[in-house]
Amino acid sequence: DIDIVGLQETIRQDFSIQDLQGLSRHSFAWQWLPAAGLSGGILLGVREDFFT
Repeated sequence: DIDIVGLQETIRQDFSIQDLQGLSRHSFAWQWLPAAGLSGGILLGVREDFFT
């Protein structure tokens, strides 16, 4: 199982809850930085039951 997800260069301004929930069967806490035009963007997810 994956506990931490980090993606760079997502080229996305925003993510919907449906988009993020579909990435894993576990519950994740998600944070992201939007892209600037057609470059950049960071997505970070941490499995909620991994950290206390």
